[in-house]
Amino acid sequence: MNTSPIVSGLDILHQWRQQLILALQDIANLTADLDLLPSGTMLKMETLARDVQRAALRVAFVGEFSRGKTELINALFFADGAPTAQPDPSRKGNRLLPSSSGQTTMCPVEIQGLHPARAAHGKGCTLQGLHTARDGQAHTAANSIQLLPIASRTLDVPIERLKKAKSAWQHFPLPLDDAQKRGEALARLTETICVDIEEARKMGLCPPLNRTPKGMERTVCPTCGLGKVRIPRWRHAIIHMDHPILNAGLTVFDTPGLNAIGAEPELTFGMLADADAILFLLGADTGVTQSDLSIWDQYLARNSQQQQIVLLNKIDTLWDELQEAAAIETEIAQQVEKSAQQLHIAAQQVVPVSGHQGLVAKVRKDERLLKRSGLPALEQTMADILVPAQHAAIRKICEALVKNGLSEQKSRLQEERQRLEAQKQSVLSLKERTEEKVPKLIAQHQALLQRFHADRLHFEAQSQRFHQAVEEHLLTPLSPHDFDVIINQARAEMLSAWTTGGIVERLRQFFSEAIAHFDRALSGAQTVSEEFAAEYQALQAQYALPDLKTVPYAMMPRRAELLAMAETYERFGKTMEIAVNTQGAVVRKMFLTVAMRTRDFVMETRRDAESWVDRIMTVMDQQLQRFEAQTEEELQALQQIAKAVDFVETRVQQLEQALMAVQSKEERLNQAAFPFMKLMAADILATPAST
Repeated sequence: MNTSPIVSGLDILHQWRQQLILALQDIANLTADLDLLPSGTMLKMETLARDVQRAALRVAFVGEFSRGKTELINALFFADGAPTAQPDPSRKGNRLLPSSSGQTTMCPVEIQGLHPARAAHGKGCTLQGLHTARDGQAHTAANSIQLLPIASRTLDVPIERLKKAKSAWQHFPLPLDDAQKRGEALARLTETICVDIEEARKMGLCPPLNRTPKGMERTVCPTCGLGKVRIPRWRHAIIHMDHPILNAGLTVFDTPGLNAIGAEPELTFGMLADADAILFLLGADTGVTQSDLSIWDQYLARNSQQQQIVLLNKIDTLWDELQEAAAIETEIAQQVEKSAQQLHIAAQQVVPVSGHQGLVAKVRKDERLLKRSGLPALEQTMADILVPAQHAAIRKICEALVKNGLSEQKSRLQEERQRLEAQKQSVLSLKERTEEKVPKLIAQHQALLQRFHADRLHFEAQSQRFHQAVEEHLLTPLSPHDFDVIINQARAEMLSAWTTGGIVERLRQFFSEAIAHFDRALSGAQTVSEEFAAEYQALQAQYALPDLKTVPYAMMPRRAELLAMAETYERFGKTMEIAVNTQGAVVRKMFLTVAMRTRDFVMETRRDAESWVDRIMTVMDQQLQRFEAQTEEELQALQQIAKAVDFVETRVQQLEQALMAVQSKEERLNQAAFPFMKLMAADILATPAST
């Protein structure tokens, strides 16, 4: 059967990215060799290739329980099971992740590749090539499952930070060569445990006692007993698997149903918010239920920056052998139209599909069943939407930094060439002057240097005042200690609130305080910029220094981002089930997640501000050093000319050699930039459709 469009699209994107990484590495190496940019900019250029390598396409599958999310993941990406060293002819089918009857994924699952960087070692490496090259390898030690115990919900630590704590997770091997052992390992994703109801309440998995219906304070679980409830064993799972499509840069999120999404704020604010695309599953047999609407309205519909596809799954439940094919298609089309109306979206955004039948068709190589399942149409839709979006995102990461870096280096080389040309003309004109004029020129240069040294000492004496102004006006409003105080006070007051309005008001007040600090820093940035410019312009006017080629620090866009964050989180606060979770773990974890993301955002702004200050000070110092070096060089040349007229010819040759060196650097820079610019202009968006 033909390769699916989404796999082909990711293959094309993967090859383009590998070529881009090589181009970025060449540019970074040349930038370090030329040494024309500030150290901070050069470091960003050097790390950009690694950032592009790690820029995975993150696709999240969201929907209520039993909507067929895991089965659809198997059909889309893992219909071939897993790469194995010894194919097993006795296997009746290929289902990598557990999704058969009675096997429901109980926690969010993150599926990642093992070594996406391997493909960077060679050019033109395709997904198929990677797969073929690894067929003979054993994948026992490398492939694994990481599981985070459910008890970690009692900790005020986000999952993203727990990922860095290896001891917090339980690690299990994932033997891809052995289908039975692989199934046993993956079955852990469906595990549950029985716990006391009070313990479940501490983890935010049961309503507080004061909100439990009368007579239900002590529940009876048929398998656990009186006063106990059944909960998931694991809070989060990460599967590391050596698979070509994963190694090419795909990360898949498989989420449980509505209860897990509502009870885990970090799933909403972290994983789903950070996903590049959301596939929202409805059931063709159920239509849009009330819980489906809750998920859509509260967590998905308002994120306009995210690629979203709505799937009407399990259309095979509408296949009736007693009905004509046209009647069945009409019924499916009506269900699509009705679902679109309920979600307030265009009917074209709803794709009917049967993940189970698509998987069966791929395993059996049944082209007719595959087409009827709707899976090829879904794969084409995903390829048309997700691959171009990921291509644009990677290009956006690279364009601003690299193009600005190339432009700045070309500008520096142009300034150097103009300076050398001016010196050459100056030396040639000296050749025509009488010896009486040379001592006068030497005296003028010596006086200029003496005056410049005095002015530069005065300028350097102002650096302490500059740093004090930066600390007072720009960095102090963004102090991490101040934000910790704001967070702790807000968290304490939020936990004492008993109504939705109280929590929303305290969340609004928290962001008002954060924005007020931001505004102080914004005003401080303007003050510092004006002080820097005033001091430099005085020297610039006197010594004809170049313009200060540095962009003033722009905090206004970051303030807009903070306002957008405040609006998003305030809207979420209004939709929370306060009646159930007011004093519970969910409110505490929700605010902690919001507060930590806001604090990280503010601290990132502070680091950017510090980097901007270091950059502008470095650039000003470089301009002063260049002027001093150029003037001293001209003075030395004049002194040599005064000693021997023959030195004029030697100096001209030196300047011509220096000009050739500058020209060589410009040519090398253009050669290194050409592959990058070509890749930036490349049109890879038209992914091939399967026939």
